[in-house]
Amino acid sequence: MKRYRAKPYEVPGWIMPAVAALRPRKRLPVSQWAEENRILPDGNSIPGPWRNRVTPYLTEIMDTFNSESVEKIIFVKPTQVGGTSAMENMLGSLIDQDPGPTMVVYPSDDLAERTVDAKLDPMIRRCKPLAALYQKTDSKKLQLKFGAMTVYLNGANSPADLSSTNIRYLFLDAGSCPFQISGKAGRQPLIIFKIFQDADIYRGFFNIRQSGLA
Repeated sequence: MKRYRAKPYEVPGWIMPAVAALRPRKRLPVSQWAEENRILPDGNSIPGPWRNRVTPYLTEIMDTFNSESVEKIIFVKPTQVGGTSAMENMLGSLIDQDPGPTMVVYPSDDLAERTVDAKLDPMIRRCKPLAALYQKTDSKKLQLKFGAMTVYLNGANSPADLSSTNIRYLFLDAGSCPFQISGKAGRQPLIIFKIFQDADIYRGFFNIRQSGLA
């Protein structure tokens, strides 16, 4: 019987780059993403690259946002401990790694507008992945476009806008409004807390200052 010897198959040179391009990106935990990409602006108390060692207590809170078993996170804390910055890291990580319609709620529309100018716009410009995705010409003051993803920014004083927008992720930053666990709170934080409780979302984060904490 005549024996045949098969030639070894040679993989075309274009195959491996194509496979590499189609392979899903490995999703980084929020804390790691922040260390690799977040640059705090000059106006920040500690400007420059984000370093988890500066606020190590935020690492677990941020990384919990990656957990499939967690739907809603409530962070009750004193002022000036980095809650808003942690929330911004979660938002940036989503835009870059797991985009979906997102809403960020502040106590008022005015505060939402000021936050875009003072915090979000500098974060976007200093973060390469976000700057590459940001569609400035298609964005509005309180409606930021990143590729196929939209980030809606609203005040808790606009309930109609909150209830009429379909979203996957929800962030509520009531860090400047004191909130008492006993339920005795001002009107704004209670409105925000009810929005968070009733929201039909995939994942959410609520940043709130407890009354009586420094």
